[in-house]
Amino acid sequence: MQHPASVRTQERTRRFERLQRERLERAWRADLPGTHNPHVVVALPSYSLDHTVYEHYGARVGPLENRYLYVILRCQEPGTRVVYLSSMPVPAAVVDGYLGLAPAAARRVITERSLLLSADDSSRRPLAEKLLDDAEVLDTVRRFIGNDVALIEGWNVGEAERDLAIALDVPINGTDPRLRGLATKSAGRRLFRDIGVPLPAGVEDITSPAGVVAAAHDLRIADPGLVGVVVKLDDSVAGDGNIVLRFDGLLRDDPAGLTDLVRQVMPRWYIEALRQGGVVEALVSGDGFCSPSGQASIRLDGVIDVLSTHDQRLGGPQGQVYEGCSFPAAQAYAPDIGRYVARVGEALFAKGALGRFAVDFAAVRRNGGWALFALEINLRKGGTTHPYGVTRVLTGGRYDVEAATFVLADGTLRCYGATDNLIDEKWLRLSPGQVRRRLAGAGFGFDSRSRIGVIPHLLDCLAVDGRMGYTAIGRNPDEVASLEAGVDKVLRGVRPSGLASP
Repeated sequence: MQHPASVRTQERTRRFERLQRERLERAWRADLPGTHNPHVVVALPSYSLDHTVYEHYGARVGPLENRYLYVILRCQEPGTRVVYLSSMPVPAAVVDGYLGLAPAAARRVITERSLLLSADDSSRRPLAEKLLDDAEVLDTVRRFIGNDVALIEGWNVGEAERDLAIALDVPINGTDPRLRGLATKSAGRRLFRDIGVPLPAGVEDITSPAGVVAAAHDLRIADPGLVGVVVKLDDSVAGDGNIVLRFDGLLRDDPAGLTDLVRQVMPRWYIEALRQGGVVEALVSGDGFCSPSGQASIRLDGVIDVLSTHDQRLGGPQGQVYEGCSFPAAQAYAPDIGRYVARVGEALFAKGALGRFAVDFAAVRRNGGWALFALEINLRKGGTTHPYGVTRVLTGGRYDVEAATFVLADGTLRCYGATDNLIDEKWLRLSPGQVRRRLAGAGFGFDSRSRIGVIPHLLDCLAVDGRMGYTAIGRNPDEVASLEAGVDKVLRGVRPSGLASP
């Protein structure tokens, strides 16, 4: 006899499959660029993540959700309405900031065509779970959708997001949660190997410190020049599940020394999490090390849309945590990244995946060129989603994969630098309005005519820990660098000089 929970899971799986089969294609086609068919986009920045991630981010989760608020700007597109869902009510000053990015004549249209709804729940769990507990919010979403087709655009798709789709009877442009195993670190390495995408030497399916020691020892024996390894939890985000083991001072054949090193750097919580699986991977190092990534979308018809490439900016104690990005990635290797990402997308589609995904790489100079190594697959949106999304909406540009350029309708180019981690404890009392006024007063605000300037985000995180982010859009990397340097100086009370006017 089956357990009741198992029966419920099977029933939800069947209902979700039927919903996707019967509703997704029509809604997806209505949302294609230029179609102008009446439809509703349900923006769902719900993070189905391990509870330890919620504990790590704490009060920052709400502001992180609101990075996705730029989606209301899509209401300027004929036929498009938007429901934006959040854990807590979005501060009015944050909403005003996004509305202010649109031409004055379009702001009323955006307000009329969008609906912002909150679960009014600050608990540390996925937004979708909170919404499932709020029948009134769900009824309001249904009334807003009415007879139009609708599509959920989520950050990722877990069981809670699946159940919310079923409750709303609205399909999701994303991968069935039963396939989430495709994007574990171990599964990603196997897929790269199978389709001929280069990857670092490594070992998958590690579940214990002893396994880490054995894998690290074997990798070091095989490559005497190896400087270290990275241990990665199979199911982790933003580099928070990565630990670097450097071999400085260790003899080449020294399992005891490796064991001591693992004991020193691997906390108890990590050892517990590792039981669910992980990898040990050669630490890529060398001249000009970069951490690029490529983002794409798997269409229902199997076409892989390569949306963007970025050079990621990593930080944290071991240089493994995503903190920002530059777009596009360097032209020396970005076209190759685009081709590899398309190949990965084709393999994922063959396994049933849909919607947004990304691939992270390492790049180093070798033998007069660039060597690329695929590191992991993210079967979801990520840190590069909001800077690319707001740039795409505000400029109407498109990414040319082979040229590795972002081209506007008038043929001019744009690029940007972005971060989620501009932080100063002195900014705890700084309001979103003050930030925008300072930037505008110094000439750094976004100009909708030139499509150049700085777009701040995470402004509701200022009151949490003095943190904010921005996307600085310019015509070339030098202009972006000037904008970024200017933002820092302006916010710290020093007026910049000698900077190009946007």
